Amino acid sequence: MSYGETTSLDQRAEDLKLAAQSSHEGIYLTGPDQIELLSDDLPPSSFEGEGFLLASFGNCRCASDAKAIRQFDAHARVPSGAEKIALGHETLQLVLDAPADSSFKRGDVVVITPGHASEPIDPLSFEPQKDGVLAALGYSYRYLGGLRRFNAIPANAPAFVSGQGFGNLFNKVSPKADTSLISLAHAEPFACNYGTNKHVFTIAEDGGFNYGVPPRAVLAYLSGTARMAMINLTIVASVPDDELPQVVYVTGSQAKLDQMDEYALVRDLRKRGTKVVLIDRKDPAILEKLTEHGKSDVVWTNYASAETYDQAAAILADGGNLNNYAGAVDPDLLIRIPIGKAPEFSSLEDEVRSQFDQMHHNVGPNDPQRFRGLAREPKVGLIGFEPGSEREKAYLARVPEGASVLLSSGSELPGELKTLGEEELITDLFIAGSGEDAARSYAQMEPKLARSAAVNFVDGELVAPVRSRHSHYVSRHQLCGSNVAWHMTNTSEPHSDDMVEQASNPVSFDWMVKGVCGLRAVPKMMDEVERDQPFGSFFAFAELADLPYVETSSSSFRLAAESSSGNVRQALLDAADALSANDETWSRKVEEALYSGYGIPYPLNLA
Repeated sequence: MSYGETTSLDQRAEDLKLAAQSSHEGIYLTGPDQIELLSDDLPPSSFEGEGFLLASFGNCRCASDAKAIRQFDAHARVPSGAEKIALGHETLQLVLDAPADSSFKRGDVVVITPGHASEPIDPLSFEPQKDGVLAALGYSYRYLGGLRRFNAIPANAPAFVSGQGFGNLFNKVSPKADTSLISLAHAEPFACNYGTNKHVFTIAEDGGFNYGVPPRAVLAYLSGTARMAMINLTIVASVPDDELPQVVYVTGSQAKLDQMDEYALVRDLRKRGTKVVLIDRKDPAILEKLTEHGKSDVVWTNYASAETYDQAAAILADGGNLNNYAGAVDPDLLIRIPIGKAPEFSSLEDEVRSQFDQMHHNVGPNDPQRFRGLAREPKVGLIGFEPGSEREKAYLARVPEGASVLLSSGSELPGELKTLGEEELITDLFIAGSGEDAARSYAQMEPKLARSAAVNFVDGELVAPVRSRHSHYVSRHQLCGSNVAWHMTNTSEPHSDDMVEQASNPVSFDWMVKGVCGLRAVPKMMDEVERDQPFGSFFAFAELADLPYVETSSSSFRLAAESSSGNVRQALLDAADALSANDETWSRKVEEALYSGYGIPYPLNLA
């Protein structure tokens, strides 16, 4: 069947299923700072109808891709010793085959929830494995990625992902008449930011949790000229005028700030009464300018450096929230969190009751709602307590019967408690002592923290050296206590509920599209974007494999057409006309022109 005869997504999927059984191209991470265009074959078992088989329409470049490329298997989500990893997590795909008992069928268009595991797993089988990896789309798999032409995933994967707290693995797309493929592929960054803002919390006077960005707050985006920060600010701005932030600080390079000053989003915020302060990251008076109109209630760090973390700690208001968004450039960088002296208590019993009540945990692995007290299945660490002291005994007495406990003192446990096993991780850690001694104790215990653990420095008076790798990827723990100066949240693991928001009622991100290419030009696109760090979104079309990397202007498209031939030339010329007719802005019509030039049916026009 020729492409011109394809009338439905179901038929298109059937055609592509045949193509998937042959060798096909993809972009793979093969080592530190090394990505390659390679051919690969899916395992024969992929075509037996027991798992999911998909075709990628394409993928948006993300700054997190660059981090994985740089770090390779030092990255928490890349399997140790991996030979090749299929890149790409901001993707839109077509279901070619699905298990008979699934809720999906051939021809469904889906966006994929990228976070898959809250515990180490085998990325081939989706089964827990002690030496496995915190698997995620675009970081962990050979046979699944937005920059593979065809993809395969086991039948058990959706149930496993749901059980890990991420919701549905696949989310059906219901595009509007003017929605582009690229805007739909933004479901992942949209959900990251939508979820981030739900996770942000401050603590109310009554000790309860206030979720979300507070109305009329002072906010800061450090390295805030990045694409993800602008998506986040767009969400923050989508509230009534009387709930808008009072002040928004943004740091970045002066060249990008000059561009940002002209963004419609920034102009609109200023018109509505928000003071938007743009600050050159190299300004020697940056800390003074970041606090000129008050310290920040919420600070977002984006792909942070050590300097960024130090700035965040200096500008946060008491009781504020640091969102360690996207982790750090180097996963071993430290977030230095000041911990004050613990309050005075009238009795040892009051101390223990209060310190236990200060602990808090997420209701679910990827749920912003929190509950106070020990974890539901507590595994408790008591570190730095005097052996056999009344204080140690008082803390032990409050640990529920049957719980596992780790003592650094060598004291004997009461008979109703168990010794923490070698492989068990701590859910609730209490550290006695102050200063460097407490900081060293924390550093030693950090690798033993469970997912969403709570840590309480019961004496305080230190600066806690929290490692970015643990705060963002591994344990995602929380420092607790009334002596904690500010709190920290981390969310770049979108839940499917937030993906569906964009899949069913898409926001247009076409204005952000600044460059496109086909699959074979991805290494060039990745290299140039990483080198120049331009603002915007950059998309690779999987089906239009030999489309060159080109900036999204009609003149650039026409220039690229001059050195192209055949379908590529025609596609570029047709798309240039569509760009010119839409004030040089990306649109669905530009995509339709590209597909038409190639003689391939545009998927969103198929029934």
